[in-house]
Formats: sequence, C-alpha cells, structure tokens
Amino acid sequence: MLTCSVHPLPYRANPAEYFAAIRHAPGAVLLDSGRPTADRGRFDLLSAWPLAQLAVLPNESGGDFLQRLRDNLTRLGKASVPNDLPFAGGLIGYLSYDFGRHLENLPSQAQDDLHLPDARFGLYDWALISDHQLITSQLVFHPTLIESERQRLIALFSQPASEPAEQFKLKAPMSADLSADDYRQALERIQQYIQAGDCYQVNFAQRFRAQCQGDPWTAYCALRAACPTPFSGFQSLPDGGAVLSLSPERFVKVSERQVETRPIKGT
Repeated sequence: MLTCSVHPLPYRANPAEYFAAIRHAPGAVLLDSGRPTADRGRFDLLSAWPLAQLAVLPNESGGDFLQRLRDNLTRLGKASVPNDLPFAGGLIGYLSYDFGRHLENLPSQAQDDLHLPDARFGLYDWALISDHQLITSQLVFHPTLIESERQRLIALFSQPASEPAEQFKLKAPMSADLSADDYRQALERIQQYIQAGDCYQVNFAQRFRAQCQGDPWTAYCALRAACPTPFSGFQSLPDGGAVLSLSPERFVKVSERQVETRPIKGT
C-alpha cells in the first residue's frame, strides 16, 4: 500500500489562521476542534479543491447514493498515513436528518424552503491537519496528488493570508418560526406522548431566521470565538453560502470498524 507524504508547517492552534488562505476556494471545508479555547478535541482538518462534489438527488435512494460515494473513493485508492494522522484523503461532507427519507419510507411534512441537498460530500486528495496533542501542523498529500499541486499548496500555506475578512451582519433580529404559545403547546403534547408510552424521547427543535449580508466565514469566526466547541465545522457551498456547525459532542464515531453513537438528548 502506498503511503501519504507530509510537509510540516508552523503549528497554529487556531485553524482559522490557515483556513483564511482557502476561504474562497471551491469546496473549502474545515473540521474544527475549537482551539485554542476548547480543549477536548485533538485534530483540526481543512481542505479545498475537491476532485468531485457529490450531492444526493431528490429521488435517489440512500443505497444508490452511498454506492456512488464508494465508487468515487476508488478514484483515490487506499493509502496509509504516517504518525497516526486521521485522514489519508477521502470524503468530507454532511448527511442531514432528512437523508433518512432516502433510506426508509418516512412521512415528509416539512416544507423544503432551503433547497439544500439532503447530503453533500467532496472527494479530497490532500488536507492540512493540526494535531494539538503533538503540537504539529502539516500538509498531508495522497500519493495520487501531482507534484506541482503539492508545491502550490506548500507555497500557499507558507505565507500569511493577505485577503482581509469580509464583514457580516444581520439585517434584522433573529425571529422564531414558532410563537411562545405554539412552542409551549408542542412541549405539552410531547409530554403526553411520553406519558402514554408512545415514545420515550423526542428531539424537538425550531428554526430561528434572519436576513443577512456578508461573508458566512466571518459569522463562523464570531461564533467560534463566542462559543468554542470541540466538534465544529464549516463547509462552503457552490452558491456562495455555507453550512456552519457548532456542537459540544460527537454524534457518531467509527473506530477499528466499530460504530459508536451518542443518544440525542430530548424532551
């Protein structure tokens, strides 16, 4: 099996300092442990310029989409990583809760007003990984990545990002989709379902929304400064938008071919 090559960079505890260099690159993605304030996560990982961007189609079955992901992974081929690094190239993206409807026949009552695919992944052949336990930052290159691209990335991250951050602001305060009375009534119904034995746990949430303008990366930086969490992420979207995620806990972990899940807290 071929081995990924690595190139050491100056260690930076805050991954935003490196991510700024690729913020506007296609497929830019950051898996963020919230350093230097948060202290439970070990690794940060960022990348961009994926070989492919794969989104589930509205009527595509979950099985067919997952097979498409597997087929694309074969483009890279297997490779090992030195020093127990967590990534040798592969898929980075998201699966939404609604992706479950591609796997099972479930009722669909919510209006799709965001028009985001239920799953989107990029296929990446390099990453910049910071290990906060070993105090290292290094570029990791899959063996299939050509030498000229390796040198371009080394040069890119060897100089400070010169592009200033764009501003971000809300045009109006956040507003809830549910009124206080509707929210209270929904909680009361959930309690009735639980007491009747119809369910034992409910993940009840609502959306808050507001019109905004500016760069979502600036919003993410403000969020991570105000509430640093060890399982955060930023994924740019083709239309210029982004998915921002800040979570204090890991939902799914796969290690040594064993899957561990953390129960969702509910009412």
